Amino acid sequence: MPELGLPHKRFSFVDEGGVWHAVASGMHRYNTIEYYEEAQPDRATFFMGIIERTDHVPALTRIAFRVERSRLVELESFLREIGGRNVERNDDFEEYPAIFFEDPAGTKLEVVSRAARTLEIAV
Repeated sequence: MPELGLPHKRFSFVDEGGVWHAVASGMHRYNTIEYYEEAQPDRATFFMGIIERTDHVPALTRIAFRVERSRLVELESFLREIGGRNVERNDDFEEYPAIFFEDPAGTKLEVVSRAARTLEIAV
């Protein structure tokens, strides 16, 4: 996550009702890791929280992170080094420059360098 711009890490406990608790008090052992950026005064702060569960079943969907094109090859090697599974380039890397991979729990992930979409709003 630091490679994707989320350099800070905090541990929490999320109970069965979805309520987040700090683990600093010692009342709970962590089951959640949150990666986040420095607080920004003019916009929402980006973060990603991951709840660790022993009964986790990977989703059929893929979580994608946009990165600069110049970083894709570097990240491809890095993902292999840190234990990414099934690291592979998109079949048409020129048309859709993406690296697909899975985390140790089998979650499907992707780093991609594509142009930002423009939204058309129907009036």
